[in-house]
Amino acid sequence: MISMRSKITKVLLNYFFLNPGESLFVNEIARKLNLDKRNLVKKLREFEEDGVLASETRGNQKIYSINRLYPLYEEYRKIVFKTIGIEHKLKDMVKQVASIEKVYLFGSYAKDTMNVHSDIDLLVVGDHKIMSLQKEISKLQKETGREVNVVNMDKNEFEKRKKNKDPFIETVFREKYIEVI
Repeated sequence: MISMRSKITKVLLNYFFLNPGESLFVNEIARKLNLDKRNLVKKLREFEEDGVLASETRGNQKIYSINRLYPLYEEYRKIVFKTIGIEHKLKDMVKQVASIEKVYLFGSYAKDTMNVHSDIDLLVVGDHKIMSLQKEISKLQKETGREVNVVNMDKNEFEKRKKNKDPFIETVFREKYIEVI
């Protein structure tokens, strides 16, 4: 069982489960995720020995990716997403931005059909300051390596569009979605 206590574990697993098609060299991982290279190498070896990550050698360097054939891949992916992943990060983000009432994840993430090029789609309802939210979204994009598209609505607009069966709102709630808060 993988312990989710260390920062490096959380950052690595979150990134690789969110970007399953990504293969990176150690230096790329360290730079992209702002991690100490020495500790990173230890953790990568540990995950490779456990079977969570796979590696291949190119020249004199190893390139790492998530091992989708790992027997517990789906279970770990779900655990990561719920405990340290996007959903968890969004709940933390909401605490930083006043007056957000509802956050819905929709699109490929919610439908579990994300690919290498997929973004993360959010519907945010409330009387929040958009610039405050954008600041937090920028942090989230950097941490996840994914573009995050946000549709902002105040509560009145949301209720009105819902009542009038707005095509966008209908599509969001007809398809699979995740109510974050």
